[in-house]
Amino acid sequence: MPEVRRWPTLSIRASVLIGIALAVIVPTVALWKMEERWTRQAQEPLVAQNRQAVLGLMAADLVTPLWTMDESALLYRLQRGLLEPSVNSLRLTESRPLSKPVELSKAGAVVGQGVLYKAEVLHEGERLGELEIWFDPQQIEHALAERRTGTIQLAALQVLLSGLVLVVILTRRLLGPIQRLKQQASQMASRGTVVPTEWNRRDELGELGSHLNEVHTQVAELFDQLEGQKAELQRMALQDTLTGLPNRALFTELTRASVAAAHRDGKCLALLFIDLDRFKPVNDTYGHAAGDVLLMTLAKRLRAVVRSSDVVARLSGDEFTVLLHDASQWDQVSATADRVLKELEMPVHLPVGDISVSASIGVAFYPADASDHETLVSYADTAMYAAKNLGGSRTSFFREEFNHQLQAALQLEAEMRQALERNEFVLHYQPLVDARSGALLGCEALMRWQHPMRGLLSPFHFIPVAEQCGLISELGAWTIRTACQQIARWKQAGLQVGTVAVNVSALEFRHHRLLDTLTTAIAASGVRPGELEIELTESVLMTDIQTTQLIIERLHALGLPLSVDDFGTGYSSLSYLKHLRPAKLKIDRSFVKDLPGDEGDQVLVRAIVQLAHSLGIKVVAEGVETEAQQAFLRDIGCEILQGYLLSRPQDAEAFEAFARRVSDTLVDA
Repeated sequence: MPEVRRWPTLSIRASVLIGIALAVIVPTVALWKMEERWTRQAQEPLVAQNRQAVLGLMAADLVTPLWTMDESALLYRLQRGLLEPSVNSLRLTESRPLSKPVELSKAGAVVGQGVLYKAEVLHEGERLGELEIWFDPQQIEHALAERRTGTIQLAALQVLLSGLVLVVILTRRLLGPIQRLKQQASQMASRGTVVPTEWNRRDELGELGSHLNEVHTQVAELFDQLEGQKAELQRMALQDTLTGLPNRALFTELTRASVAAAHRDGKCLALLFIDLDRFKPVNDTYGHAAGDVLLMTLAKRLRAVVRSSDVVARLSGDEFTVLLHDASQWDQVSATADRVLKELEMPVHLPVGDISVSASIGVAFYPADASDHETLVSYADTAMYAAKNLGGSRTSFFREEFNHQLQAALQLEAEMRQALERNEFVLHYQPLVDARSGALLGCEALMRWQHPMRGLLSPFHFIPVAEQCGLISELGAWTIRTACQQIARWKQAGLQVGTVAVNVSALEFRHHRLLDTLTTAIAASGVRPGELEIELTESVLMTDIQTTQLIIERLHALGLPLSVDDFGTGYSSLSYLKHLRPAKLKIDRSFVKDLPGDEGDQVLVRAIVQLAHSLGIKVVAEGVETEAQQAFLRDIGCEILQGYLLSRPQDAEAFEAFARRVSDTLVDA
C-alpha cells in the first residue's frame, strides 16, 4: 500500500506568522507586479527619448573636432560620451578616405552588443561621419530592481512588526487559554477526582471551558457504564448468546491451543462436528422461539454427556462441535459419538409438544488425520457431510476419499458454471399419451448435460451437487426459459404437443425468483394457460402448507397447472390434496414396475386412481415398460401413461418427429 503523504503539523504561532506573511507579501507582490508593468510602460518611451537625445548631443559635439580634424579633441569627446550611464559602447566612422573607425566600450561590454542607435555627423549639410551608440538593454530593469529592493524591505518590515504585535496578543488572549483547555481535557480522561477549572472569561474560550466542566461530569458517568458494557461485550464476543457455549471465535482459539499442547505432549485429539437433521422444519412449523428452546436443551445435553475437560461449542445455527482431549482410543471416541447421538435424539418437551431431531456427526483425529487445527475442523466438517449424505442420524469418521469426493464435487460445480456460460445443457422430452387412444397429451421436459468429455449426463449426475452449491435456481430458471422458448417454436411450426411439464426442486420452489422467472419467460414466449405445467414432489408440497398454498395460488393465477410427481413415496398426510387440488397425480414407477403380478401394487395403484378420480384429479403412471402394465393401468382407469414402452426421453427434433407420427397415425385411424 503506498504511503500517504501528510502535511506537516504547524503550531498556532507558526500558522499565524505564515498567515501574516502571506497577507502582507501577496498583496505587496501583486501591487509591485502591477506597478512594475505600469512603470515599464511609462519609462520605455522616456528611455527612447533620452537615448535619442544622447545620440543627438554627441553627434553635435563631434562636429567641430571632425571638421578641424583635431583627433585628441575627438577622442576626448567620445570618451566623455561613454561616461553616460546608459551607454555601453560606441563607434565613429569618418567619411575621410583611409580613416579608421574609432571604437570605445565600457569595461565588460563588447562593441556591437546592446540597443543600437546611430546618426550622421553633418557640417553645413556636409557629411563628416556616422556615430553608432549601443545602449544598455537592461537600463529599465536596473531601475526597476532598485524599486523592487525597496519594496521587499518595506514588506519584510511590515511582516516583522505585525507578527510581533499579533504574537503578543495571541499568547495572552488565545494560546494561554488554549493551554489551560488542554490541561482540562487531559484531566477529563483520568479516573481520579478532579476539581473543575474556574473560568472568568466571557468570550468563546471561557464558554468552552465551562462546557468542558459539564462534559467532564458526563464522561465520568459514561466511564462507569462502558466498563460494565466492556465486560459484557467480552463475554458475548467469546460465548454464544443463546446457549452460553463457546462460539466460533473462542472455539478456534481453544482448538489451536489444544493442538499445540497435544503436539508438545505427544497426545491425540478427536473433533466431533455435529449438524442437526430436520432442524429447519422445527423453525418453520413451530416458530423460532421453539427452535431456540430446542437448541438450548440440546446444548445442555451435549455439555452433560462429555467430560468436563472436553470443549463443547456452538459454531452457528444448528452446528455444534465437541473437542475430545486424550482421544487415543478409536472405540472410546466412537462410544462417545454414539452417546451424543442418543442424547440428541431423545424427545424435547416443549409447550407445543414433544419434538425429536437427530444429528449427523463427522469425526477427525489429530494427528492421525490432520496436523493443524484448521485442517482438523475442515476434515471433521467433511466427514459430517458424508454422514448426512448417507441419510443422517449416524457418525462418519474421516477418510481420505472424502477429500477426493469433495474435490470432485467442487470440480463438477466449476464445470456446471462453465456449462451454463457455454450453453452445454439441453432439454429432452418424454411423451405423455392417452392410455386408451394413444394420443399425445403432452411431455415432461428433462434436463441433460452435453458434457464435452463425458458425453450426455442425466440429472442424477449433477443435480445433487447443484442443490448443495446453490446452482439449482439458475438451472431451474434455464429450464423454464428453454421450455417456454421450445413451446413457442412448436406453435410457430403448427405442432400441437399438449402440456409441457417442468420439474421444480424444493430449493427452487421457495426461491423468491421463481415467480419472476416464470412471469418473464411466459410473457417473452407467449405461452398460454395450460401449455406449461409445474411438477412438484409430495415432500415439497407438505413443507409449510400455508406458504406452499400461497405460491400455488400465484402459479394458478399465471395459468400454470400443478402436477404431483412420485406420488405415494412421501410420508405425509393426504389432506394436502384437498387444499392444493393439483391437476395431476403421477404414480411413482416403484408401484408400476411389478404390475400386474404384484397384488400389493395392484391394490395401491387402484386406490390411488380411485382417490384421484373422487377429487377430480387426473392420474399419470410413470415407468410403463410392458404391454401388460399398459393394459392393467388402462383397465383400472388411469388416463395418462409415460414410460419407455411409449418413448424414451429425446431431444426436441426427435420428439417433434414422434409427435407428427402419432398425429398421422390417429388421422389414418
